[in-house]
Amino acid sequence: MDFKKCEALLAAIDTGSFTKAAEQLHYTPSGISHMMTNLEAELGFPLLYRSKTGVVPTPSALELMPVLREMADCANRFEQISSRINGLQTGRLTIGVYTSIATCWLPPVIKAFAASYPGIRIILKEGIHQELDSFLENRQVDVCLYSEKSDSPYTWIPLRKDPMIAVLPPEHPMAGEKIYPLSACQQEDFIMPAYGADYDVVQLFHAYDIHPKVKYETIENHAALSMIAQGLGMSIMNRLITEGHTANVVKLPIDPPHTISMGIALPFGELSPAAQAFVDLTCKMLAEK
Repeated sequence: MDFKKCEALLAAIDTGSFTKAAEQLHYTPSGISHMMTNLEAELGFPLLYRSKTGVVPTPSALELMPVLREMADCANRFEQISSRINGLQTGRLTIGVYTSIATCWLPPVIKAFAASYPGIRIILKEGIHQELDSFLENRQVDVCLYSEKSDSPYTWIPLRKDPMIAVLPPEHPMAGEKIYPLSACQQEDFIMPAYGADYDVVQLFHAYDIHPKVKYETIENHAALSMIAQGLGMSIMNRLITEGHTANVVKLPIDPPHTISMGIALPFGELSPAAQAFVDLTCKMLAEK
């Protein structure tokens, strides 16, 4: 079986589109479609449901996914190791990451990594905690940078602590205070990001038995910040999320104070050479002394 066809299948499933898969692998959409048709003919069963909006895997394709992921990992490691032996560094590195970390912390790390390994192509897969867990479990990423999960089965490398804060509209009655009591969330119109289930916020409320009055749910924190600026409600976020945003909001420390640990989760098995080099560099540049 031609592995390039398997790689194209994974890309099509991950992106949900022949066009996006073609962009990622530097093919044409018709070339990806042709490879998928040939692969289905070789295997004798359909792999993708096709529609005008994109593609989704069939049950047969989903059954093959774990093996395909392992094949992709092995092929990537083989390419990187053989390139290193030849005095080159090529391959692909896929990083699962919170958008806030990708925005505020990773650019200088990626710049330094690219200077040392210009032949390594870096792909960032941004998402909320639940999505990143899924990426890691399904081996869609080489490493994940997000907040620590107490029951995670993966090896965890801590980098930095980030405090949770209250984010209020400028006209909020407590906007001039120095601290925000966490229990007050229960009397507020609360805006909950991450599909209405922000992992870090949910864990915080669970720890202190807080039951907020959720009025609005968003996918992105960016939208939540804009809604807060318009006086639609308030929210609790980790401070990193709010850095660099121009929305007119008030940020206050919470009482009781609470921090989350940001770091790197490693998948099971041996890391590729590129992934190990990235982890080492990230720890050197970002880990708190």
